Amino acid sequence: MVAFGMVPVLTQKIGAPLSLGINAILLQLVCHKSPKEIGMYKYLLCYISVFETAFAFLNVLIQPASFILPLRPSKSSFQDFFSHSTVFLVVVRTDRLNLPIWFIYIADALFCGMFGMSMALFALHFIYRYLVVTGNPYVKTFSCSKIFFWLVCPLLYGALWITVVFLTLNPNKSSNRLLSDHFLSGKDLVIEEITYVGPNYYITDNGEECLNWRGIIGMIILDTMVTTSIIIIIIFATKCYRVVSALSQSFNHSKSYRDLQSQLLNSLVAQIIIPAILMQGPALYLFTFPIFHMGNEYLGELFCTAVAIYPVLDPLPTLFMIQHYRKALIDSVTPSKQRSAKKKLARIKSVSANIANVVN
Repeated sequence: MVAFGMVPVLTQKIGAPLSLGINAILLQLVCHKSPKEIGMYKYLLCYISVFETAFAFLNVLIQPASFILPLRPSKSSFQDFFSHSTVFLVVVRTDRLNLPIWFIYIADALFCGMFGMSMALFALHFIYRYLVVTGNPYVKTFSCSKIFFWLVCPLLYGALWITVVFLTLNPNKSSNRLLSDHFLSGKDLVIEEITYVGPNYYITDNGEECLNWRGIIGMIILDTMVTTSIIIIIIFATKCYRVVSALSQSFNHSKSYRDLQSQLLNSLVAQIIIPAILMQGPALYLFTFPIFHMGNEYLGELFCTAVAIYPVLDPLPTLFMIQHYRKALIDSVTPSKQRSAKKKLARIKSVSANIANVVN
């Protein structure tokens, strides 16, 4: 179990530099190799790349551990897991960092808020693509006010998430008691050396276990936010697929425009499968099932790993499925002689195709 417990730590350490490198490449391609038809969408792509880079580094900074269900903590494990069937806690050990505990607590809540921001970004992505493929005038012209609107929505979503965390999922005496009894003993730690956020669905009152309604209300809000994101994605993904399918049969737009919209939609589908598997699905389970005493320790560890590798995997569909970016990336690693030969061959094919069209 110690070896398996090291997996989240390794993914956090490796994921951050990989995310930085991949998103830096994508940013360069989006800024300098985007086709004109992509419009304001390139600003949204840049925003997402910067967000994912910041998310990866914050994940490394606080090195959170998810705690659910029975797990015997090991002294040699770099990342600690507390066990209890009714809690899901994101815990940070402040004894590993020379930073004040209040700063670590804020960073912990900010990390949770950025997770909430990612939920909004997923939904916003599909709403924007739908407006583009339907020719909505709102996204046809550039203006600072429009860019501000698209960029501020995820920030508001994240701010609401952080507010809920601060007001309803903050440390409490009941959770401190559980940590002291089941986690801190034998680890040379005291409660002052850790901080955490997350729900404890049951508290002990006069020796009896009762529902923690404050935490339950907070988690209902967060579950609703995740579910809303999923519903919006399903609705607009379906709408986008139908419009793009019809667009591919239409000749009202150029072939390059139709191909680009199809590539962007395929990229979005891939980009939504990744967070659905890595983040949204596990999050709904981990947020909800502890109230039924059904928390799962292994999913807690896997969730830490998934959150760490998400910023690495998410840019890849855009990088490889959009022809302009893929071609620019391949050209950058292809020797100049081979590139010249390919360009000559492409010109010959183009001339041959034009001659064939004239003859026919």
